[in-house]
Amino acid sequence: MKYFIPEWNDRVDPNYDFIEDSHSPEHRQGPMSNDVYMWEIFGLNNVPVDGILVSRMTIENDKRKYKQTLEEGIHKVLRLPQSFEILGDCGAYGYVKQKVPPFDAVKILDYYKELGFNYGVSVDHLVVPQFKNDKEERMRITYENGVKAYKEWSQKFREDFQLLLAVQGWDVSDYLKMYKNYVDMGAANLAFGGLARSLTPFIAKLIDELIAEIRYSKKTPDYLHFFGLARTALFQKFQELENLGVRIGFDSASYLRKAWLSAPTSQLNYLKSNGKGYTAIRIPFTNKMRRQRAKKLPVGFALPHLKNLEQESLKTLRSYDRDEANIEDVMSVLLRFNKAVGESPELLPFYRRTLVDQPWRSCDCPICRQIGIEVMIFRGNNRNRRRGFHNTYVFHNVFKNPKLWSEFMNRREKKTESELSSLKKGDKVLVVTECSKQKISYKGSVEATAKEMYQGRLFKRTRRYCHAMEFDYVIISAKYGLLLPDDIIGGYEKVLSTEEDIAVIRPIVERKLGGLIRKYDKVVVIAGEKYRKTLHNLWDSRFITIRSKGYGDLCNIIEKAMPPEATLLKYIT
Repeated sequence: MKYFIPEWNDRVDPNYDFIEDSHSPEHRQGPMSNDVYMWEIFGLNNVPVDGILVSRMTIENDKRKYKQTLEEGIHKVLRLPQSFEILGDCGAYGYVKQKVPPFDAVKILDYYKELGFNYGVSVDHLVVPQFKNDKEERMRITYENGVKAYKEWSQKFREDFQLLLAVQGWDVSDYLKMYKNYVDMGAANLAFGGLARSLTPFIAKLIDELIAEIRYSKKTPDYLHFFGLARTALFQKFQELENLGVRIGFDSASYLRKAWLSAPTSQLNYLKSNGKGYTAIRIPFTNKMRRQRAKKLPVGFALPHLKNLEQESLKTLRSYDRDEANIEDVMSVLLRFNKAVGESPELLPFYRRTLVDQPWRSCDCPICRQIGIEVMIFRGNNRNRRRGFHNTYVFHNVFKNPKLWSEFMNRREKKTESELSSLKKGDKVLVVTECSKQKISYKGSVEATAKEMYQGRLFKRTRRYCHAMEFDYVIISAKYGLLLPDDIIGGYEKVLSTEEDIAVIRPIVERKLGGLIRKYDKVVVIAGEKYRKTLHNLWDSRFITIRSKGYGDLCNIIEKAMPPEATLLKYIT
């Protein structure tokens, strides 16, 4: 199997000064010529990809680079030998909204030859839900372009590059029909597109059908490429195709881009081959902060002060990496900096995990060896892209080692319920939960204690959990601010829906909860994002957020955390 990475100008300044955060003179003279690609950092013998995918729509967006490519060829521009495989396609997502593709089925072959591609894909048109009514027409365009390209290529271009015929479809039978028509025509190299957003079971079913067809027809294709499918869960299926004698390739930039596009709470900014992922520590450039954002900063956090905190954060992180500062020193300054720039304090536990495990120290890739903790700092292209190069290195190592597939696939090994399972009955824990829309009454004249008024499934489950664990709990209310379970309240219908709603109750929550939390070792927050925002100014290392995939999942997490003896409480609370 071969892994291709899409080319999107992913370069870095090789002599970037991380201490001063400044580019090298060479970069300023000409980044296109002097910045380096991933393969120039790792070296061709150790580059963590097997080929490069270059889409025409993408390269045409950079007019200077496109002009240079037309003049010098794709390998020279990317500074790669001709033997290094480069796959060209049209970039169908770039023209998905057009009625017809902007490229001619035959003329594209001249483009592939002139630029020196090793592989070229016929002109296709994506079949996507957005244009469901045009699916038959788009499949017709794709197939007819493939037939035209194959006939022309067979006569004139066989010695210049390998043509891959694009296969598109709406359902599995559509893909299979186009595939069979191409194979019956004599084609042996095909590329399946439009699958990047499909569910894995759909793709697995398609591969199973391909396997069945190959066995039945006894017509084994030479090469099959799958666009956008760097999914560990599919590797076994790809291997089954290879066992039939089919060469397999796929492409994706997802692991590169997780370095800066994955949400910090997903803990996938930095990956390890053992399946673990980590959150990168966000230290933004304060001198680049927009004035509008600066106006919203808390009182006392002027931009000069932010700059001092920014530099203190960086200095402390580097001291920690040299074993000259402890983790509490780092967390203290990160807490202050987070508040200053308006970053969510909920990220702090993820930062702590990153710093405790120090994954960059055990990595043997040239990125981690060269820049140390800088790779874990979310801050500008020269750190973020290098972290993406590291992730690509990790993914490629896993891809080439089948023994690691299952472990890597199950990387989300530490689920949120483990946060609750670490707590013991009778610990000094305060649970902060939210009110529920469902109540015994919505009339203000009907009064009850808060613990009786709220009747929502999550609230009742949280209340039962607190009783079973002997934990105290409080309730964030959209109307009353903060409530103790035995506070008497009237019915109401208000919910937190806007930032203004949050701003109204935040001072009440802070005033009441601020003094209360001092006597607790842990504060467990079981509430939605809007309710959690009322706690941001109080947040510290004691706070734990229970995250989930949704309301039902969160209820299940609470249920699983119940002690065995809590079963009876279902019927008495």
